[in-house]
Amino acid sequence: MAAERQNEVKISTMEENKENSIDGSLGLESILNVKLTVSVLQIIKDSQQQHGLRHGDYQRYRGYCSRRLRRLRKTLGFKMGNRHKFTGKKVTIEMLSDNRHLLLVLIEAERAWSYAMQLKQEANTEPRKRFHLLARLRKAAKHGEKLEKLCESPRVDAKTKLEAQAYTAYLTGMVQFELQEWKSAMEAFNKCKTIYEKLASAFTEEQAVLFYQRVEEISPNIRYCAYNIGDQNAINDLMQMRLSAGGGGGMMAEKLETLISQTRAKQAAVMSEVEWRGRTVPVKIDKARIFLLGLADNEAAITQVYKLTLSQLILYLHAVL
Repeated sequence: MAAERQNEVKISTMEENKENSIDGSLGLESILNVKLTVSVLQIIKDSQQQHGLRHGDYQRYRGYCSRRLRRLRKTLGFKMGNRHKFTGKKVTIEMLSDNRHLLLVLIEAERAWSYAMQLKQEANTEPRKRFHLLARLRKAAKHGEKLEKLCESPRVDAKTKLEAQAYTAYLTGMVQFELQEWKSAMEAFNKCKTIYEKLASAFTEEQAVLFYQRVEEISPNIRYCAYNIGDQNAINDLMQMRLSAGGGGGMMAEKLETLISQTRAKQAAVMSEVEWRGRTVPVKIDKARIFLLGLADNEAAITQVYKLTLSQLILYLHAVL
């Protein structure tokens, strides 16, 4: 733990030096009118992996975001008042002189989002924290909208504008998802997915990997929304995603398991008999009905995996021979 903390301090120092080193190039940048660029998804993924989210520690990541915000405000001279009085200050389009102004808003959104995810974990045992969770998520989405608006400036390059739009759509989708506004959530997630797919197609295969990973992350959310809207076929897609590596992981996995249990319960309510060895046997016990439905799902999953493995083996033999 001590070694991990020491490594985090080293990374933070490197980031601070990098942020400070930009100061000397501001004059040259303004002269050459260089477009501002921020690799939104790359920055947040690297930060999350290096500062707690590899182990699902949202509190640690939130602390990192707070420290990074202090460093950014210090290097930008972006004071929020003094020790006696707080003075709210917002980044405006006129202020944009380097990418740290955009980064400031991005990290503010990440801090609010990480706090919301921390509260989501705690809400499992303390339901009242759900109200605070929704407030933090809304704040994160608001910061995302602010980032998107700032990126409308002609000083910002096209890639950053698209990434900001996708990031805002993702946060908006998260808010609507928690509110169980399934149609609005699916629209937001689909917008996010479309933008990332377009970005992936515009760059090299190595650069596109990150965008495709994001698409895979939000796909279970889209199918979950579709199911709740009324698409009964979505449940089969979700069950296959659960089998795949990383499909529907984390907190989404909990929702997925609940959904599958609810679906089996609904099916069990109308299930009155089962065929066994050519005979039709009535099933009157609810628990037995749910068990039989789960058994059928498991058999279908095993068959699906077998077919996938067999097809991969055939392709391998064709390549070798």
